Amino acid sequence: TGDYKTAENYYRHALTTNPQSTRAAFNLGDAYLAQKNGKDALKQFIAAAKGETNKMVKAMAYHNVGYIHHLNKDYEKAIEAYKEALRNNPSDNDTRYNLILAQKQKKDQDQSQNQQDKKQQQDKDKQKQNKEKQPDSQQQSPQQQMSSDNAEQLLNLSRQAEQQTRRKLQN
Repeated sequence: TGDYKTAENYYRHALTTNPQSTRAAFNLGDAYLAQKNGKDALKQFIAAAKGETNKMVKAMAYHNVGYIHHLNKDYEKAIEAYKEALRNNPSDNDTRYNLILAQKQKKDQDQSQNQQDKKQQQDKDKQKQNKEKQPDSQQQSPQQQMSSDNAEQLLNLSRQAEQQTRRKLQN
């Protein structure tokens, strides 16, 4: 257990003392993330990633940027951040796993969107042909359920992030 609010205050104070401290920005990002404040955590991890010279720390910062985008289902930004993390630490298997998962989820999301767009166009075409509303076409909006594979992947992703945060806090 940890007092993340106190940690947040210390790291914010450290950044006012030394605004260029990438480690303080990174740790502040961790404190925000532990408090489920993804928006502020993202800002800190981006600042840490851009200013950091140590490739391992830079990779961890980009990994966390990707993780936050991933949680927000912004798969394109997550993929780019994970790739940047791997450029700095090619041997990070957690990041590699997250990258593959984000790529798969983006593909699924794109396919789902294409299917919805296609169905909407078909519905419009039917309405034009019939020139009257068909009650059944309104009720057929596809409900998408998460497959058990996707649920398991998301659970694994969450477990990895929690383990990584714990390791960082221990260090």
